[in-house]
Amino acid sequence: MTAYIIRRLIYAVPILIGVNLITFFLFFFVNTPDDMARAHLGTRRVSIEQIAKWKRERDYHLPYFLNSGWNQIGVREVRDKEVSVSLPSDAPGSYRMRVEVPSPALGTLSVMARSEVEIVGWPPDGRILDLESPLHTLDFSLAERRATQPREAPEFLFSSSSAEAPMSVVTVEFKESLGLAERITSTIFWKKSVRYLLFQFGKSDDGRDIGAEILIRIGPSLAITVPTFLIGVLVNIAVAMMVAFFRGTYLDFWGVVLAVTMMSISVLFYVIGAQWLLGKTLKLVPISGFDSGIHAVKFAALPVIIGVIGGIGGGVRFYRTFFLEEIGRDYVRTARAKGLPESLVLFKHVLKNAMIPILTGVVVTIPFLIIGSLILESFYAIPGMGSFTLEAIQRQDFAIVQAMVFLGSVVYVIGLILTDLSYTLVDPRIRFS
Repeated sequence: MTAYIIRRLIYAVPILIGVNLITFFLFFFVNTPDDMARAHLGTRRVSIEQIAKWKRERDYHLPYFLNSGWNQIGVREVRDKEVSVSLPSDAPGSYRMRVEVPSPALGTLSVMARSEVEIVGWPPDGRILDLESPLHTLDFSLAERRATQPREAPEFLFSSSSAEAPMSVVTVEFKESLGLAERITSTIFWKKSVRYLLFQFGKSDDGRDIGAEILIRIGPSLAITVPTFLIGVLVNIAVAMMVAFFRGTYLDFWGVVLAVTMMSISVLFYVIGAQWLLGKTLKLVPISGFDSGIHAVKFAALPVIIGVIGGIGGGVRFYRTFFLEEIGRDYVRTARAKGLPESLVLFKHVLKNAMIPILTGVVVTIPFLIIGSLILESFYAIPGMGSFTLEAIQRQDFAIVQAMVFLGSVVYVIGLILTDLSYTLVDPRIRFS
């Protein structure tokens, strides 16, 4: 069995890497860091400088996969006919100025350098840029400082020859000396994707430690999801067996009708109805909120009840199908022919042989034990993983959403392994190979 578990864990590695790659592509190529910045900063007009600052604070300004050493140190949006742009630093080294004209216009743009620091590679009469070209790159260097006193960073004067001032974006980059490891680790892919494989989730877009938040919120989620899961499975199996036992009778007919009806009713109806009946009218449990320790029971009671009731309809129909399929098999008729009581036939034979598909279906719900219930936690103000994920979606905090997607895939893979192991407990014929 140990060899089987090790082999399954090895198989899980490429699966998690694949999920990680797909998630990274969806989050950073379909929805670029610029889009994330605009969504986070608001729908109002956001300047290029604000977007660059937001990205730099969260490491979204880095290259995707390989860092060549050029580090963005400043971005400026130029809209005037004549404007000056100061370099953020006077440190010696190689610099690059990228001038982008999104809407090419006729005319030229002259760039003059004014500085006390010696600029290497910059002509004394300035540079002339043809505005019909969308992108220009100006390379230059700052010499070593000879004076002991700090000097002002270089300043560049942009002046347009056209009557209408063109809109352009000036990006200043500094060349850093990076080793091979730093070229790989100083990238968005490493910081926002590869580190997840080591369960290092980093910071959210609003600055919170995602790993610490998960440790705090996983307790309230488990207090809701684990009782709901265990009680729900037992109730659904018991009701489904009773309906299957009385198959073809009025109990079976009306049981199926009731199950379909409960499936058709939105869980929001149960949530609001239970809050009104059990919370406001009977005052048996609190309407919302959560507390620690033994006091958490009274806050968790109402969400657990709703979770169990909301899943009875689908669960009974799901399990009833398995039981009816097993009841019609030859071994059941043989057991009855031997004179075994119907209760013994159901619990010893039918239930045991129906556990294989039941366990397969149960594993689908295992990730929700960790991730939590979005609806229940939100309505009952439970500070769990579900509300954490929903709040991140509402705030468009992509770092948290990406971490939750990866964590869900890890839990699902573990659930599949546990399901395979449980097969041997209900069916001795199954062997690991």
